Amino acid sequence: MKLSPSALIGLVSIASSLAATAETTIYFAASNGDRNATQVAISRVLTNWTYRGLSGAASGAGGPSQTPSDTFRTSNFGTWNGTWNSQNVVIKTNFAGALAGIAAVADQTQKFRFDPTNGTGSGAIPENPLDSTTPANYVESTVDFGLSTNFQSTSPFNGSYNERTYNPVKQTLVGISQLGFYGSPGIPIDNITSQQARLLYDAGAVQLSLFTGNWSNGDEHKWIYALGRNTDAGQRFAAQLEIGRSGLGYQWAYQANPAPTAGGTGNAPLLESPAGSGTWVANPAYDPAKSYQIGTSVIGGTVADHRQWNNGLDVSFSGITASGGHTSGANLAIALTQKLGPAAYQKADPAATAGWYVGYVTPGDANATILGSGQGAARPADSKGVALKYNGIENTPENLKSGRYTLWIYNRVLTPLSGVSSKAGDPSPTYRADFVTALANRIKIDVASQQGIALDDPALKVHRTEDGGTVLPGPFPGDE
Repeated sequence: MKLSPSALIGLVSIASSLAATAETTIYFAASNGDRNATQVAISRVLTNWTYRGLSGAASGAGGPSQTPSDTFRTSNFGTWNGTWNSQNVVIKTNFAGALAGIAAVADQTQKFRFDPTNGTGSGAIPENPLDSTTPANYVESTVDFGLSTNFQSTSPFNGSYNERTYNPVKQTLVGISQLGFYGSPGIPIDNITSQQARLLYDAGAVQLSLFTGNWSNGDEHKWIYALGRNTDAGQRFAAQLEIGRSGLGYQWAYQANPAPTAGGTGNAPLLESPAGSGTWVANPAYDPAKSYQIGTSVIGGTVADHRQWNNGLDVSFSGITASGGHTSGANLAIALTQKLGPAAYQKADPAATAGWYVGYVTPGDANATILGSGQGAARPADSKGVALKYNGIENTPENLKSGRYTLWIYNRVLTPLSGVSSKAGDPSPTYRADFVTALANRIKIDVASQQGIALDDPALKVHRTEDGGTVLPGPFPGDE
């Protein structure tokens, strides 16, 4: 049967309409250190979007003036659904680790876990896909691109590793993230040196006397215990290299066993009475053994006991085998607000009289949860942790940009050397690639306002060419 010209025109019109309304799904794997700026950038690249993640649901008009929300800024897994370049696009995020981000792009046969929703609806996603044992609560897919806070050249995913071949990738720098060491509430120090940090992660616990120099006033029976990140985490990789340890090697870190029971918002130590008065009084129902919640921050509780993380080795999502740690900076920040009970602080010394945690996170994860920034009088002073100087230098943007503070990492967008491939049903052959370019350009703008540092900041006088490497004067010498 031969179709008339008018019928052919009708079929073309229908096909064009279907293409215009088709849904494009984009997947990426990334690091926690990239999360804040990337999530905010997505909220501004898209228009008329909805989002569902671990912290709940949100929606917005999008565009350059979109206001950031902790609902998406603090969420490691979730799905965006919105409009970009006049087309509907779904973006599935996996902020499980910087090394996973490299592995996912360097070997594009590997599949990673994502939220199964389409980003619409109310409430949080079913559960964390990374930890799920329920197949309906996650989907597996290869990625279109990645983000990482690590150099591929200093990662294991560079050539042959664990019987896989990892190809070179294009790495476009988009910003810098600070890292810092933090102590739990009440810790009586304000500085850690690279040697002290190296010993801490070699041994898992060190005496307070090694920090204070006092060996006759009881400090020898007070202990500092190490907390750390998982093997996929770029923050772990960079922090361990920075203090002179192997990024892939053994890290002696502790894990609450069990974790403090959740007390929720009703277990806050202080209550505003009457509401809106600005007067805060003690909550008679407060239980210091349980955690509590202020806004999106979970805080406190008492660790009755703890142990070496997973009692030994842990296999990561990307295939690295080493001792484990917290799967996100947000979770590590929560642990750094917890206090140690006797069984925990006496783990290294039966005669111990006190103990505290030390760990490494970005300021974005630390500011509200550990330091109580923006929480005002609702947050008791004795519940706040301590930002530690590193080798005597305070963790500030100014000190980093001048080269005095050296504990930091680059943010970068990763793509295959051949470019981001198109897929069947895409609105155009370059739609995915163009989106990644637009997102990278937006991150470069937003990173400075999300506890990061812009690469074009005129005050930035230094660069480095490897994780934990020497900080050198001058700008970075081009894309890697």
